Amino acid sequence: MKLPLLKATQFVYTIFFRLLGQAQFLMLFSFLFMMMVGDLNSCFAETTSRPNILLIMTDDQGYGDVGIHGNKKIETPVLDKLARESTRFDRFMVSPLCSMTRASLLTGRYHLRTGCASVTRGVETVRPDEVLISEI
Repeated sequence: MKLPLLKATQFVYTIFFRLLGQAQFLMLFSFLFMMMVGDLNSCFAETTSRPNILLIMTDDQGYGDVGIHGNKKIETPVLDKLARESTRFDRFMVSPLCSMTRASLLTGRYHLRTGCASVTRGVETVRPDEVLISEI
């Protein structure tokens, strides 16, 4: 059973050795070997201590607009399943306008303290000196 595999290996070795020459063959073999060793090292590397976070935020959606929060009229099976299998943050103060909610979410602060007070020109953005969650 092992003989055909051995012959095939010898055939491949002979072809590469004849085409490339001894030095080039050894360089190619060394390169491939180092790639495999490097890949093995990444398999055993420790994971980072920081978790991966996927945050899904919808716009113009009230608390009771999904089935997981008791809505009987609108079916949201995918969102309900995702909510059951995830960590839910349901103690969060939101604003009825999207820019203020985003400002609060990005900074962890009440939106008026971030400089985002409305959706009108000039007060719809967070102050440049605010620390965002992505910077922590």
